[in-house]
Amino acid sequence: MLDHSASPPRPALYLRCYPADAAGLEYQRAALERLARQRGLPVPAAFLDDGVRSGERCPALERLLERAGQGWVNVVLVPGPFVFSLDDRSARATVRRLEALGCTVLDLPGRGALPHRLPIPACTA
Repeated sequence: MLDHSASPPRPALYLRCYPADAAGLEYQRAALERLARQRGLPVPAAFLDDGVRSGERCPALERLLERAGQGWVNVVLVPGPFVFSLDDRSARATVRRLEALGCTVLDLPGRGALPHRLPIPACTA
């Protein structure tokens, strides 16, 4: 469980998939919602950029950053930083930006370490 004694947890999850993959997004979303439950968090608000290529404008990510800046989100769940960008520096920059806005960024423990060892769909381009 996270320590949010200063303010209650307001979680969100972010997923980006290219090419569009509704089934892959739903699978990842369910895994992130399980992670939220395991951490004692409420059901996270979902921000989804389905069909958006890495490096392109990501409207849902922009909304997430806006909400974080407004204090509506303080925990962000992702499958890994790669969801923000396939470029490691860019992905880390987005994580740092969220942290600077007061968010804790949680990712799934180890790629491939999902509950029940289900295969992870290829949803990261």
